[in-house]
Amino acid sequence: MLPREANARRAGVVLGQGPPRRGPGDIGGEPVRLVDACELPLADGAPLFAPVTARLDGTLWRPEPITYEEALVLARCLSTACFIVIAYLSGMRPGEVLNLRRGCVERDPVTGLVFLRAKEWKGVRDDAGHHRPQGHLRPDPWVVVEPVAHAVHVLENLHEADLLFPTTLNIDGRATAASLSQRAGKARSDTMANSDLNAFITWVNTYCHAHGRDDAIPPDPHRPAISTSRLRRTLAWFLVRKPRGLVAAAIQYGHIRVQMTLGYSGTYASGFPDELVFEEWLARLDHLAEARDRLAAGEHVSGPAADRYRQRVTAAARFAGRVLHTRRDAATLLANPDLMIYAGTGMTCVLDPARAACLLATDEDSPRRTPDLDDCRPACVNIARTDRDITTVRAQAERLRAIVDDPLAPPIRHQRERHALERLTRILTDHDQRKAP
Repeated sequence: MLPREANARRAGVVLGQGPPRRGPGDIGGEPVRLVDACELPLADGAPLFAPVTARLDGTLWRPEPITYEEALVLARCLSTACFIVIAYLSGMRPGEVLNLRRGCVERDPVTGLVFLRAKEWKGVRDDAGHHRPQGHLRPDPWVVVEPVAHAVHVLENLHEADLLFPTTLNIDGRATAASLSQRAGKARSDTMANSDLNAFITWVNTYCHAHGRDDAIPPDPHRPAISTSRLRRTLAWFLVRKPRGLVAAAIQYGHIRVQMTLGYSGTYASGFPDELVFEEWLARLDHLAEARDRLAAGEHVSGPAADRYRQRVTAAARFAGRVLHTRRDAATLLANPDLMIYAGTGMTCVLDPARAACLLATDEDSPRRTPDLDDCRPACVNIARTDRDITTVRAQAERLRAIVDDPLAPPIRHQRERHALERLTRILTDHDQRKAP
């Protein structure tokens, strides 16, 4: 039996003879039987008329339209994704992000900078010295990158509430009586934001599994759930531990010089440098621990500051396990001479500020002085070179040797690169000759 005939028989329709007569109590059944007989596709949900246009790797992220029930869940996930972008790329506290309001983005037509106006609560007091629980608008705005402004624009078009993250935009589209009575018209709480964050991770992993993608979000090996407060610390980790991290911060905040990033009044008021200094302390201890292990394994060190390098690496072991309570504690320890060892490109700076040949950078509101590794002078007495640094120097020498051996190289460039190659060759020869058998 053909499918069309089977559907017609199931609907009680005899093909070629028209629809059956409707009897008593059969009101409304005829259209259903006619649709079934015509084999029209029926969906389980109520699809929206909005077409799916977004693409993922060049393909529509879903072929079928979004249903009414799915739209509520996807709206919550989209709101959470915008929260992640704003919180991570700005360095703001989660509470400040959750209380952003419509129209918080401003643009400077002269400089092209993007400003983000937000409230602050920490340390906010009235004229009598009492804490102000309602907070106030920070006088210095955040300077953010374009993706943050785009995320705010998406949220402003997602709903009509004044707050960008209202509490009534729930994951299942329904608000419980308790949440409505307690936080109706207010901003989403940190607890709700944490729940949304983990629900978003679950949705992403479910989508990746259903579509055979290998870019799912891996589980946290240390905690069962991820909290929003870790976004700031993650940003600080990348700025401190990745090459040119602070330069990346300067570019992100629209500043030209690194010390402008560290001394920017709005950034300091936000407390984000606290995260940076703690992360820098941990990174410094990790670096010194690795250096101590390499020395114990027989790593050779050359250069004018080789002896000071060995002394400081050995002496740094006493700082392990130190408990820090405030940013001032971490800044004070970082200013200790025994911890002033900075890894550069093909060299390690064992800083003695009084003898440094470069122009030192000073962090505002801090006694700490750091070397300018991009302006390192070859004759500086603070330079030490480990075996790992020598590996980089050898690679530099090989690249220069290819230019020097090129007969078609311009004479001026040939002479300049030849002098640089001779200097690197002396460094390599000195390191190899002083290396103990």
